[in-house]
Amino acid sequence: MEKTNSYYILPNNFYPVKKLQNYIHMGVVRNYSKGQSVVLPGELIYKIVYVLSGRLSINFLNEDGRQKLMYYADPNTYADRLFPFDECYVHVIAEENSTICFFSKEELFEIFQQDKEVLSDFITNYSSKCGYFMRESKEMILYNPSVRVLRLLYELCLTQGKSVDDVYQIDIKLSQKAISEITGVHFVTISRIFGFLKKENILYKTTSKITVIDLERLKELVNEWMEF
Repeated sequence: MEKTNSYYILPNNFYPVKKLQNYIHMGVVRNYSKGQSVVLPGELIYKIVYVLSGRLSINFLNEDGRQKLMYYADPNTYADRLFPFDECYVHVIAEENSTICFFSKEELFEIFQQDKEVLSDFITNYSSKCGYFMRESKEMILYNPSVRVLRLLYELCLTQGKSVDDVYQIDIKLSQKAISEITGVHFVTISRIFGFLKKENILYKTTSKITVIDLERLKELVNEWMEF
């Protein structure tokens, strides 16, 4: 099967900085319960929020109070609140019971001096996030909403699909709400697309996996729907 860079497809597949775990004694470790705020909107902490276990969601808030998911921070990745922009209202929430380590700028610089590999991984993580958001910007500009959804499903199959009994299975918990947030497509449209794909015997989705029955037809649909 053809492979592409899976780091650029979902907003949580960012390059891990595993070696930073060797220096958690230099930071401040805290535990958070599911649903608890780690960083409140408008709060300035000037630290890196490094995930040891669990998952965080990083959300931007608009002036009218609406919240937009930007990405998830899984274990060995981080949310950058070290260099916050002015009036950047970011809400960091524990999506699961999570253990977090906070590093200040001084602590990070000391770690980088001791271990250049950590610095390299840190920069690579930033690069993977840039790659993801550049890809998302391209998708928004070049493709209509329905095509964005089909392209996401097709690329997930290419990168994470496993051949089982003449079909491809994508073992991933990805809700229709999450797909809506990733693609910027309304939830109703997402539901309609999945209903159509199931009816046409192209793919179907359960809570824990997506089964692609006809990958070639899914690819053809991408091209066909681009013309509308």
